Amino acid sequence: METDSYQKAIKAAIQYVLLIIIVIYLISGLGITQHQIIGPLTLGILTTPLALSIHEFLLVPFVVLLVAHIAIGPITRVYSRSKGKQQKKPTENDASS
Repeated sequence: METDSYQKAIKAAIQYVLLIIIVIYLISGLGITQHQIIGPLTLGILTTPLALSIHEFLLVPFVVLLVAHIAIGPITRVYSRSKGKQQKKPTENDASS
């Protein structure tokens, strides 16, 4: 069962990092389009050029983590099924057939 906890930890890590990236991505996108609102809310730290840089930089990590998040479900199901078939022991009914 060690692999189950390992898989859950990987899923959780991907989900939390993806959530953080989505929040930053949204804030930086708002910093580009709604700079009159976001600038004062961030005390002038998030300027339009900085928001644009952050937004462009986060595109690749966002896509990679989104694909990983979507693909990890089917991958773990396939792994669990193949692992279950390998560990299946023959029973008396299987031997008599």
